[in-house]
This record gives sequence, structure tokens and C-alpha cells, in this order.
Amino acid sequence: MRSLLAVALYALTTAVTPPQPVTIDLLTASGTGCLASTTAIAISPDNVAFTVTYSDFAVQGNGKSAHKDCTLTVRVNQPPGYTYGIDETDFRGFAHLDDGARGVETATYRFTGMPTRHSTQTFAGPKDDDWQVTDRPDAGSVVHGPCNDRKPLTITADLKLDGKSASSFMTMDSTDGAVSARFHLSWLKC
Repeated sequence: MRSLLAVALYALTTAVTPPQPVTIDLLTASGTGCLASTTAIAISPDNVAFTVTYSDFAVQGNGKSAHKDCTLTVRVNQPPGYTYGIDETDFRGFAHLDDGARGVETATYRFTGMPTRHSTQTFAGPKDDDWQVTDRPDAGSVVHGPCNDRKPLTITADLKLDGKSASSFMTMDSTDGAVSARFHLSWLKC
């Protein structure tokens, strides 16, 4: 009986990709690192990821510690009977950090009323190059949204500079115009 119940529960939460198109809406964009007019969001054609592009998310040291942030609220419009979670996130940008300067990229993402996922990466100067960070939750710890409710997903990104460098800066975008954040989706059939 127990094994039959386990098989039935597994069948209710099978990892799949929805067969029909999925859309995504940017509900709000706020913070010192982004405005709605400088932030774009799009879902991949195969429904396995969505991307956030920032065109004006940069922090400049100017001889003191500095920080900028961006909070986005998005709604993924999945077909009935499916839910999703974030199983991997790629963040990209550029950092020019003088000797002694430090840049910190932090991110959180959560569904309203559910546990928050945190990610932090520190970069030490001297550095003058593109940066990329991939955040993966521990196996089995991906938080999926509720099956029958399209709760908004809140994403917060933060860039911080520490040190007294006048010329250090960090961006949450790429010098070649590539996407700055890619969120890989883990789909479940309810």
C-alpha cells in the first residue's frame, strides 16, 4: 500500500515541460538599479527559462562604499495543471575593481508566502573583466509555486561596492549586450 501511494504521489509531481506556450509579465520594477523602462523580461521559446535584461543597473564607487538594487515582481502564466520553481540562475555583469576594492552581488527570489532563496557572490580587486555566477539550490530544495494559484515571483538583485576606490564600478549586464540574468525553470505537472 505504501509503495502504491508513493508511486501515485510521484505521478502527480512529474518533472515535464508544459506543451503549450508560457508567457511572463513584469508586474513591477523598483529600486535604484532599475526602472520599468530599463528592464525587460522574456520567456525562452522552449519554456525552460526566462531572462531579465537590465540596461541601466550599474554602481559606481566614487571614493566610498556604494550600492544599487532592483526588485522585480513577475508572473509566469503557466497552463493549468503545471507549476514551476527556479532550479538554476545565471547572473552576469562587468566589474572594474581597483586593488583593495570588493564587489558583492546578492540575489533573492521567492513566491509570496513561501521560503526565500538567497545567493551571494563576492569579487575582490584588482579585477577588470566580465563576471558570471551560477546559483543552484541544493538537490531537492527547489521551491515550486502552488499548483492551482499563480502567485507572483519576487526577484531582488543587489550590487554593492566596498573600498575607497574612486574608479571602481560594477554592472549587472554584460559588455557584449548579453542577458544579465537567466532563471532556469523546473516544471512539475500537478
